[in-house]
Amino acid sequence: MVVKSIFVSHGSPTILVEDDPWKQLLGDLGRRISGEFRPDAVVVISPHFVSWRREFLVETQQRLPCIQDYYGFPDELYTYCYSTDNDPELARRIIEAGRDAGLAVRGDERWGLDHGAWIPLSYMFPSGVRAVPVSISAEASLVDHIEMGRAIAKSVGEERVVVLGTGSPTHRLDLMSLGARPRRSWFDELLRKTLEAGDLNSLLGLHGTREWMEAQPEGSLKPLYVAVGAAGTARARILGEEAPWAGVSMLAAEFL
Repeated sequence: MVVKSIFVSHGSPTILVEDDPWKQLLGDLGRRISGEFRPDAVVVISPHFVSWRREFLVETQQRLPCIQDYYGFPDELYTYCYSTDNDPELARRIIEAGRDAGLAVRGDERWGLDHGAWIPLSYMFPSGVRAVPVSISAEASLVDHIEMGRAIAKSVGEERVVVLGTGSPTHRLDLMSLGARPRRSWFDELLRKTLEAGDLNSLLGLHGTREWMEAQPEGSLKPLYVAVGAAGTARARILGEEAPWAGVSMLAAEFL
């Protein structure tokens, strides 16, 4: 069963070397989940793992390599990495369940754990946990991503599985270079209220609004919609919010 479906922002790679309270939030969340549910595996959906077709990719390789997919940062940041084992049988069932739901889904062995996946995993589950990376699809709709989440929920069987979507609700990196003041956007406020209300149609209706276009959510928030589908509800408890830099927001939410 899906024991917990959550969405957390992974932040900048600089979190690895900074005294950032977000690391404490991730660590506390991971310890709570581990203590309460003892998960067998985590299905992780990062905005950096993208299929450019209308299909979803599920990693099937046994050992998931750590991908340091960030560039131009201080050398120290490239000394950090986190890799773990896959759950190939769960991956196979996810592919099958997605296809049964009418989605295009196939296995892949060319990716691994990008920083949108391994940074939160490293703080939430520092001792390791089996992980199954599932991509977002550039061409698939938000509804398709909800359906993919529902397929994941149907696939898990008796395993205790956490579904983890990651990304930033506001992702306007251009504002950082303009020296704008760090603050949460109107979209961040709207998203929080929508998640707390738990209305799926309202959550889908955020797409294309002026607030959405101004915020430019990372990965079009598709990992969040997968988490919604896996949870079976759009209602969430907000665990944390930040605006550490101009144009970038952080959110942690667990679906209820």
